[in-house]
Amino acid sequence: MLAFAYMSYYGFDLIGPDKCNAQKIEKDIKHALTSWAPVKDEWELVWGPGVFIFDNALFDDNLMYLVRNIKDPSRYVIGIRGTNPVGLKDWLIEDFQVASMVPWQYGKPAAKLKPKISKSIGIGITKLQEMIAEPGVPGEGKSLLEFLQGDIEGKDAVDICVTGHSLGGALAPTLALWLKDTQGEKLPESAKISTVAFAGPSAGNKDFATYSDQRFAEGECIRVANSLDVAPHAWNQKSLRKLFLLYKSHFLLPGPLVISMISAMLALSWHKGYQQIEADAEPIQGRFKPLLYNYLAQGIYQHVVGYPEAMGMLDDNEIPVFELFAGQL
Repeated sequence: MLAFAYMSYYGFDLIGPDKCNAQKIEKDIKHALTSWAPVKDEWELVWGPGVFIFDNALFDDNLMYLVRNIKDPSRYVIGIRGTNPVGLKDWLIEDFQVASMVPWQYGKPAAKLKPKISKSIGIGITKLQEMIAEPGVPGEGKSLLEFLQGDIEGKDAVDICVTGHSLGGALAPTLALWLKDTQGEKLPESAKISTVAFAGPSAGNKDFATYSDQRFAEGECIRVANSLDVAPHAWNQKSLRKLFLLYKSHFLLPGPLVISMISAMLALSWHKGYQQIEADAEPIQGRFKPLLYNYLAQGIYQHVVGYPEAMGMLDDNEIPVFELFAGQL
């Protein structure tokens, strides 16, 4: 699933019309599906990519695509891009609007639960729900759900897994929960919906995490966090405070700028009650990069490279991370 999550970053630095960008990224994803070792010649792109850009923004802010297994056409994976590293509006709107929360509007949570998600995640989910495949790419003119509804018709059982990294690691399980909460209305009850999320911050409050954990059976919701990655510590107050000493055992402490940034994150999420889904999941053990004795540089490395490195997938024929994020590391 990590390969699919990282594929979604293709084209993050493209400037130009959405149609042109989508067609360029389509070619990149198709190439990855035939060359990246973990998925080579096993999957085909069947919808998308769909892209979204905020008004007056320079780069695409959201991207999503759907692949189908070639040997078993009942298996699907939805890949969702994380924060565009060069998209200022994406950072401001879909990452840091956490001081405000909105109610979770789907499903039937227990009366005692009041699940809420951040305004940022609420905006992101809405954009994904409304996203239409651009002209010239698979599924053009249709939303992801419209395409799925048509493609799974007549199949006895389907398996739909949603994955993403970073912001995508928060959006993926939230989108999967929406699909699960609308089963019977939008997708057949027999569909198995699951999610594997990487490096995601918490999407909502404790009641949202409780509700999400209740809705997914064991093994249906897998949250993967690198122990040395900053992002999964957001936005819970207790875990955010750990960031001050995250690299203490490696004799690397934050400077004034990073201290200010962590303090600002604490202030934004103050009294909101954020909690991770699958909060008890054991993190994978990150590998400290000895030559990076700068807190921000180490943090970026752990967030981007740390996952394929810890999972033994850093070779070029596995996940070409440095090719994807050239100039950003």
